[in-house]
Amino acid sequence: MIKVKKIIDVKPYLITCEFNDGLIKTIDIKGLLNAHKHLQGIEKLYDESCFKKVYIGKFGEIVWDNIINTFQNGEENIWNYDISPEFAYNLPDIKDEKKSL
Repeated sequence: MIKVKKIIDVKPYLITCEFNDGLIKTIDIKGLLNAHKHLQGIEKLYDESCFKKVYIGKFGEIVWDNIINTFQNGEENIWNYDISPEFAYNLPDIKDEKKSL
């Protein structure tokens, strides 16, 4: 089972992480954030200070606390935003993309 083992560096929209199989890669998640712009609260992650609060969850996922707001039956719910380790693992490494240019 793939897990994020360590977050090495965080820059706006870029996360360099090490997986439990030893792979180290830098992933760009701006496209993912743009794809989720319909989620109320996702815009918080465009703020660098909020983006840098990323951590590894108990299942090896990439997590930000209290980002997404939903409303149901007049009640507000606040959810964490996470990226599964498998999804992160399969994102392209931006270092590899730069080499192919």
